[in-house]
Amino acid sequence: MLTSFYYKKGADLEVDISRQRMFSAVADKGGLLWVDLEDPNEFESEALVEIFNFHPLAVEDCVTDRSQPKVDDYGEYLFIVVHGLVMRQHEKHKELGTIELDIFVGSNYIVTVHKEPLGGTAQVREAVRRKAEVLMGSTSDILAHSLLDHLVDSYLPVLNDYEEKIDLLEKQMFNHASKSFLKTMLQVKQDVFNLRRIVGPQRDTLYSLTRNPNPFIKPKNLMYFRDVYDHLFRIYSIAEAYHENLNNILQVYFSYSSFRLNEVLKHLTVLATITMPPVIVASVYGMNFKHMPELQWPFGYVFALGLCAFSSLAMFVWMKIKKWV
Repeated sequence: MLTSFYYKKGADLEVDISRQRMFSAVADKGGLLWVDLEDPNEFESEALVEIFNFHPLAVEDCVTDRSQPKVDDYGEYLFIVVHGLVMRQHEKHKELGTIELDIFVGSNYIVTVHKEPLGGTAQVREAVRRKAEVLMGSTSDILAHSLLDHLVDSYLPVLNDYEEKIDLLEKQMFNHASKSFLKTMLQVKQDVFNLRRIVGPQRDTLYSLTRNPNPFIKPKNLMYFRDVYDHLFRIYSIAEAYHENLNNILQVYFSYSSFRLNEVLKHLTVLATITMPPVIVASVYGMNFKHMPELQWPFGYVFALGLCAFSSLAMFVWMKIKKWV
């Protein structure tokens, strides 16, 4: 799906313009063109080359959709690769996923490419329809900042979701955790690790964008990009704290599981030790020798039972004295 906006001061916002109009908009330095490609087909992807004449390497990164966060300066435009977060339903639970957003920043145009719907991009589209003069009435870096800012803001609901999951794991840890507890915890730990792996390079990308001078971001607007970088830095710190917290939960869980296992083994050992004397007595009188004094004794059965009970009681008292139970 291709969505396009063109705005020039003193004129109305033009939406979904034709290719011919895009050609003229790119040539007109007095306006600002934004083309958003969401899961583009082959015909729509050709616009990247026909209209904007982007470098084949940049176009290939858009098509493959597997690039790491980065900023490439191609002279006539900047090529920025960032990632949004999404929670995808997988069987009975949700897993963390990413959506790549490729942004071309020219002097009078912005082109965005993504394979799946992005909430941040949709919000910017609605904002442009409402107040085009604010986002598109100035230079292209203002619109690029808005896209990055909304993308980073979309991380917060995902972070809140994982905060609730971690709190729930902490509460369930000592409540006779079910068999799925460890599986859930490891899945959350893997998702948080992926979150750090995504945010870390993206933070570095924003840092290089604010520190390396380029003609597409005005010096007076650098503070807005630094603000986005600060948000990413804080998100990365939160992800680090989540990862450390999960490591602590995992260590405590294994320690608690070992403690419970030791308690069970202790009880089984005590039970086996207490029942050992009766087993010995029963095995002695089960030898079936012909000449055993107690075989003809009227009180032999009672004596054997009493000996079993007395020996077990004596063993239990001895273990109490030793404070083993």
